[in-house]
Amino acid sequence: MAMTPPLATAKSNINATKLITELEQLFCDNFVTYYKSHGYHFNVDGPMFAQDHGLLEEIYDFLWTQHDMLGEQIRQMDKPVPCSLKEILSISNIVECDSPKKPSKEMFTWMNKDFDQLIDCAQSLYDEADMSSYGGLATLIGDYIKDLSKLNWKVKATIGKSFK
Repeated sequence: MAMTPPLATAKSNINATKLITELEQLFCDNFVTYYKSHGYHFNVDGPMFAQDHGLLEEIYDFLWTQHDMLGEQIRQMDKPVPCSLKEILSISNIVECDSPKKPSKEMFTWMNKDFDQLIDCAQSLYDEADMSSYGGLATLIGDYIKDLSKLNWKVKATIGKSFK
C-alpha cells in the first residue's frame, strides 16, 4: 500500500498539538465506526440482505483504508498512534454498537449519525490544517470528507432520508 504524502514541517508547536489532537480524534472515531459497520455487515438480516450486506462492505472497506491513512498521518507528525482498544474507545465520541440484533434500517440510521459526526470532526481538522498551512493534510482530509459524504448519501437514500 502506498504511503500518504508527508505533512509540512511543523509551523509551531501550538498548531501541531491542536492538529494532532484533532487527527487522533478522527482516527479513533473512524476506527469505532469501522468496527461497528463491520459488525453490522456480519449481522444484517432481512429482505434487502444482499443490498444491505454489500453497502456495509463498501462502508467498512472505505473506513479501513482511511484508518491506515489517518494513522500514518499521526506518525508523520512524530507522535504515537493510539494502539489499544481501551485508548481508542476513551478518545472516540462514536457510540459503540450495543446489540447485533438490530433491524437494518436502525443499523443504517446509526451509520448516518456516525458519518455526520465523522464529517464534522474531519471538517474541523480540515479547517485547522488549512489555516495552519498544512496543505497536504488539508488535501487528504478534504478527500476523506468528499468520499465519506458520498457514502453518507448512499446510507441516507437507503433509509429514505436523501431528500429534505
